Order: sequence, then C-alpha cells, then structure tokens
Amino acid sequence: MVKSRELTSSSASHTLKRTSDYLAAPRIHLWPRDSRSETSEQGKTGAMAVTTTADPVASQYERWIYPRPVEDLSVAQERHLRAGCDPARLSAAYWPDRPPRAAMKILVAGCGANLAARYAFHYPESHVVGIDISAASLAHERHLKEKHSLSNLELRLGRLEDVARQDESFDFIDTSGVLHHLPDPAQGLRALGSALAPDGVIFVMLYAKYGRTGVYMLQDLFRMMELEQGEQDLAAVKACLSTLKPDHQIQRYLRQSNDVDYDAGLVDTFLHRQDIPFTVRDCLRLTEDAGLAFQGWMENFFYYPEAQIPRTAPFYAYLDALPERLRWQAMELMHGYVSQHAFFVCHADRDPATYRITFEADEFMRYIPVPRWDLAVRDAPDGLLVLERAPYPPLPLSRPQSLILRQVDGRRCIEDCVRQAGFKDPPDVALRFCRSLFQDLWRLGLYDYRLPQSIADDTVPRKRQMDWGALIEGKPLSIQPGQ
Repeated sequence: MVKSRELTSSSASHTLKRTSDYLAAPRIHLWPRDSRSETSEQGKTGAMAVTTTADPVASQYERWIYPRPVEDLSVAQERHLRAGCDPARLSAAYWPDRPPRAAMKILVAGCGANLAARYAFHYPESHVVGIDISAASLAHERHLKEKHSLSNLELRLGRLEDVARQDESFDFIDTSGVLHHLPDPAQGLRALGSALAPDGVIFVMLYAKYGRTGVYMLQDLFRMMELEQGEQDLAAVKACLSTLKPDHQIQRYLRQSNDVDYDAGLVDTFLHRQDIPFTVRDCLRLTEDAGLAFQGWMENFFYYPEAQIPRTAPFYAYLDALPERLRWQAMELMHGYVSQHAFFVCHADRDPATYRITFEADEFMRYIPVPRWDLAVRDAPDGLLVLERAPYPPLPLSRPQSLILRQVDGRRCIEDCVRQAGFKDPPDVALRFCRSLFQDLWRLGLYDYRLPQSIADDTVPRKRQMDWGALIEGKPLSIQPGQ
C-alpha cells in the first residue's frame, strides 16, 4: 500500500536512504513531509497514550480510507470472509506442535478500516487490539465494534512502532501490507517482535518487487507528472490506465488486484506516498535484521519448482539441487508474477523442532496431514481423487495416492494413513514413496502437517499395509479384500 515519489525538482523531493542492506533496490521514496509538528492523542480506550505524526502517509489514509469499508460483517458475503493468514486456518502451519486455541491475544498492526473488527467478530473468546495511524479508519472500526457489540475489541490510534513501549505480549500479530510503508521496516518488525509472546507468530505481507513491476513503472510516470492525491490527479490516473496497451506490464496486475476498482484503492496503488518493494532475499534479510526467525511462506506453491515445472523438465534438477533459500529466490526470478510476499516469523530462540517441517529424516512418517481450509477433495472415476484449491490447477491422484489420502482425518499420522488404507507392510521404499507424495502436497500448498505431540492420544488401530515394492516397480497393487 505504499508507492514512491521521486520528483525532479530538488525542492519538492526527498529520497530516503536505506537503513540496512536488506533492501535490494533503492526504491524508498518520501513525498514532501507536512510541516506540522507532532501531536499526542489519547486513544478512545484510554489504554495507551500514543504519538502520531502528521506525515504524508497518515494524511493519505485520513482522506482515502483503506481498504474499502465494510458496513456489516454479518451479511452472507462477509460473514465467512477471513484474512488469508487467519490463525484458525493456518494453525497447523503456525503451531504444528499443539492443538488450535480459541482464546488468544491478537494484535492487528495497521488494521485499516475493517481488519481488527473482523478478527474480533470471528474470535469472540480472544482479546483483539487494532492499531492504526488513521483516525478515519479507526472511526469505521469503531462503527463495526458498536454494530456487532465487539466487547473484545480495543482500538488505538498510533504508529505500530509504539507497541515496543508497552508492557504487553500477543500470541498472534497480523501486519499485512504495512511494513513496506515505514521509513525503516526492520525497526517496525523489531518493535512487533518485542511485543510477541514466547511461542507467538507474526504474519507479514510485503509488496513484491518483480510482480509489481508495472505498478512501479506507473508510479514513476505519475511522479514525473507531479501528480498528488486530489480528484484531478486521480482522474489523470484513470485516464492513463484506460489508454494502456493490452501487453503493458501492468495489465496482469490489474486483472488480479482487488484494489483497482475503487478510488481509495487506486490512490493506494499508484499515488501512495511511500513504497518499499521486497524480493525473497529482502524478506529473509528483513527478518534477520529484526532479530527474528523466518518460519515459512503462507503459500509454498510460489516458492518451489514442483508447482511450476514438470519433474521431467531438464531445468528441474538444477532448481531442486539448490539450497532451500536459494530455491525460493530462484523461483521468484524464474516466474516473477508474485505481487506479494506473505510469510510468518517467530522469535529466534523458539525451538525449531516445534515448528520446522522437514522431510529429510524418517520422522516425517509421524506427521499428521491437515488439508488447507479451502482444499476440495473430489471423487473422480474409478475411485480416484482430485485435489482442487483455487486458483491453482487441480491435482489428479493415482490409485495408491487416493487410497492413502482417503484416510486423512486430521488425527492420523502418515504412517497410520498408509496402514489404514489396508495394504501390506511397506519396506524402505514406502519411505521414498511417502516422502515424495507428502512433500509434494506440502510444497504445492495443499496440506500442512501437525507434529505428533499436537494430538494427545492415538486411538487409530494399526492395519495391514501396502506392497510398496510392487507399487514402485509399477506392478499391480496387492490390495486387501474390500479395498
């Protein structure tokens, strides 16, 4: 939600220097700051005295409320909407070592017009704190709070950096589309880390450099034209967009974005006062600079070759041989259409054994598969399954894969799913087959995994297993009667 402005007039331009080398490209720009002095305001709740600055970003969100305000969270089209990073949906990814929690303390850092109220609406047993620099946005959040009697929602006016000054901690922090608008993103993330509970998780969404190339081209154009954020400036943006050729770099982004069909969204996209685009490498360095640990991507689909390249393609072997973090960077460079990087981080001293998913050791057979919340498992002819999760391509499964995944119930581990399918005992080739299958399902963003300690008891009976040797060799399966 932040763009850039680099005017040719030295009196009207100010380019901010990078605060650390995690920024791969010097695209941090500030429009001229308002000359008004800082003022202190007391939040409506009285819980926190914060300092707000009359800066251009704050001024923008006072005039152009973002995102589009929702009037009623209970109507059909809104009731089931949640943030993509919602911990109820990604609990297995955030905390694979424990069951989901209904009661948490949640901070929405940069809540905008709706998000804090949406969390409070869906988490009545949790205490939700929303903080934002825009009084206008918070006024709408307050409207939703009163409309839906959200007594568990607390709203605060201020900058997210102010959180570091408070003696409180949160189980989950959502900072979607905010850090890339700060003059020092690492300082902002570090402040949030200081308010994170020991096993807490911070979800981060940042604008991606390559997937928004067309956006940054037009931002440069509009800075060249010295457009501000008035009605005439917005009309000029609309006129420009209507004249662009079908093959312009921006066209794919316009088709995919939900921010370009209303005025505040257009201002936020093309006329924002500050924007720092991030690459994969930048995201990793930002996390390190903030003293935190990178935990994972919200959508593995975009960062692994399985989703993009057939295994038979000659180049696949080159990508798969890379260390994991270089593999992520390679996939971003190879396809370049990801417009946002969405990931989650935790404290650096959190035990990786409580959250790291790896298929290198044989212990992965004790992982408990958990389908993503929007995964549809559909029957195809001949007893096969097809996995569908929009907008990704459907994945048809083979017969043995289908038989195994039919046993997934959120409690059985991989090993038990294989046994429950009713096949003969697997030799070592079972590990090879399962490692390939369940690693692919994870990399494709279709399944998460819980660790064994997240399930208190294991009551699933052990059953006969598959003849994995016959399977790997392509011979008919030795299926038990009734299968």
